Amino acid sequence: MRTVRTLLRVLAVLLLGLLLVRLGGGERGTLGVLAVGALPVLLLPAYALLVLAAPLRDRRLALLSAAVVAGHLLLVLPSLQPAGVSAQAREAPRLRVVTSNLYVLNETPEEAARAVRALRPDVLVVTELTVEGRAALASQGVLDDLPHEALRWGSGAEAVGLFSRTPLSEVAFTPYGGRVLPRAVVEVGGTRVQVLGEHTQPAFSVFEVQWRGSLARLRADVEATPLPVVVAGDLNSTREHRPFRRLLEVGLRDAHEERGRGLARTWPASAPLVLYDHVLVRDGRGPGAARVEVLAVREADVPGSDHRAVVSELAVVSEDGGS
Repeated sequence: MRTVRTLLRVLAVLLLGLLLVRLGGGERGTLGVLAVGALPVLLLPAYALLVLAAPLRDRRLALLSAAVVAGHLLLVLPSLQPAGVSAQAREAPRLRVVTSNLYVLNETPEEAARAVRALRPDVLVVTELTVEGRAALASQGVLDDLPHEALRWGSGAEAVGLFSRTPLSEVAFTPYGGRVLPRAVVEVGGTRVQVLGEHTQPAFSVFEVQWRGSLARLRADVEATPLPVVVAGDLNSTREHRPFRRLLEVGLRDAHEERGRGLARTWPASAPLVLYDHVLVRDGRGPGAARVEVLAVREADVPGSDHRAVVSELAVVSEDGGS
């Protein structure tokens, strides 16, 4: 019995240590970043430990596990409180934004393209898009539905593509980490909205500096525009990561959290642990600027991909009849 108590206490201490790393923003290295990103799931055993502490009459175990449970609730409860939807948003023009990581090694790109088309996006951001993947999007009618394209190949085998049902303007590309990231403006009911397609480097040790730099650069891109903003793509980050929380400080809101679905997960697709794929929104700046409200968000399976897609329904509320 003593051995069992010791092992349970060790587990509780490890969980508490992970929690303290998250609270201190001290995640470092591949394992540290991955573990902190999955913290809402990894801390769940603390609830079982708290229950076991009573029959074991182990006060130390009870205190340790109670501290972890309290910290877990502190982290997750805010993301489970949906924001209200204004009356104006219910009547405002809509924009369905879908982001899907097609997976660079996808063996069934045509099936993936059919699944993406069935989501009926107005704007589609595709990460890990290969030449074969784009050909599949074309052959399955996705590019017929979304004829306006912002895509530039970088130095690698994959790219980030931005496709739209309506014309794109002010198309630009931001090179970073071997990728060329598309930026463009779409018009929704007469209001101009800045869309940023994004795919940050994974936070493996060899890419960790680029991972942090990608999120910092994205923050600067968001700050640079007064227009309403939509960021969509695979950010390889969750709210548990300090660089991602700093990104949100510029006024971005996560669509999942906006609808009280902060515990949603998109990667890996077979048994999701983390929410790496995001649609983030920010209202326009200045007097009379348009607002972006999230009406709904969900995940969808894409054959052959190791990520689930994110489907968001957005309302663009104009305060002055245009932007």
